[in-house]
Amino acid sequence: MRAEKIAKNGTVKMDNIYIIKNRLNEALHLRGITAADLSRMTGINKSSLSRYLSGESIPRSLAIGKMAEALHVNPAWVLGYDVPMENGTPFVKLEIDKLSPDNQQRLFAYYEGLLASQGENNGNT
Repeated sequence: MRAEKIAKNGTVKMDNIYIIKNRLNEALHLRGITAADLSRMTGINKSSLSRYLSGESIPRSLAIGKMAEALHVNPAWVLGYDVPMENGTPFVKLEIDKLSPDNQQRLFAYYEGLLASQGENNGNT
């Protein structure tokens, strides 16, 4: 869908096009994902994705869902609603799940050590 056509028929306000564009770009930046990566992850072709990220076109709901899932963000947030960016599953949890069981154990042991030292430091102030 072309942005101009959508704005003329009243389906989506022009402001929403820029909100979607900005939020998609923000999520890409925060996640360290390139447009090419997102294209591979979602199956959305690069030219369509480029139009979404530039604000030239607005994605249909299916594309928004695919991109939101790949970026681990709330689809309603992408659309401009005042909701948390995260989709309910913290991004860190999703990244930890990529680690091997041994590395997960190491990470959790390190985390527990940090918590313990934090507690000790807080008790001394």
